[in-house]
Amino acid sequence: MDNELGYELGNWVVSQIQSPDRPTQTTFTLLDQEWELLPEVFPPYTDPGPALFASWVPYEKGVRFLEMGCGAGLSAVVAAQRGAERVVALDINPAAAENTRRNAARHGVADRVTALASDLFDALESAEPFDLVFWNTPFIEAPESRPYAGPIERAVFDPGYGMVRRFFRDVRSHLAPNGRVYLGTSEAMGNPDKMLRAAADAGFEGHRYRSESVGLPAADFPASPAVAAHTDESGVVDMDFTMYEFLRH
Repeated sequence: MDNELGYELGNWVVSQIQSPDRPTQTTFTLLDQEWELLPEVFPPYTDPGPALFASWVPYEKGVRFLEMGCGAGLSAVVAAQRGAERVVALDINPAAAENTRRNAARHGVADRVTALASDLFDALESAEPFDLVFWNTPFIEAPESRPYAGPIERAVFDPGYGMVRRFFRDVRSHLAPNGRVYLGTSEAMGNPDKMLRAAADAGFEGHRYRSESVGLPAADFPASPAVAAHTDESGVVDMDFTMYEFLRH
């Protein structure tokens, strides 16, 4: 594990989401639309990343679109709204698949969105190809020995980046000939070097597609040496949310 700041902030985010004092919220607004949220699903409004990534995906009419780790289903629904021919949304958390189905129905695209509980690609037919694959990765690297303590942690942590390695190993067989892969991550909080190595080992070339920096008050986070080391003289921690595009060699 190489990123102490990311791991510390990941633990803090999970503690905030799972706090018994946190208000229960069953709907939220992002991308100028209202969405339903089930309690067992990661709330995508906790940081700017989910909305940024969902707005950056280069959706096209007529494509076959796969959202990995769909959560509440933002990108799956937007893909269908933008004219995707077929949309499949996968998440290891069954509540997330149900949440995506509900939001697809809420926004009138249930006829084009299929949401399945799946450990990465396991629930897919091996022969089904996709033109675009998007994953807002759980980019916080955790120690390989760390077990998951519930579905929320699966949306945040990737122990040893094992899921990223599995993803690139298996995604090739689900891509159309000119298919593209887009991954959301953070260079400040994640481990982009390990992600790029995993991609290269599987025969993919990746580059930064889009990035946005976000200054967050250090006072919002628990005091620690890792946070202090990344805090500027104005008391701001500079974060980024970065999307990578991957193409096969």
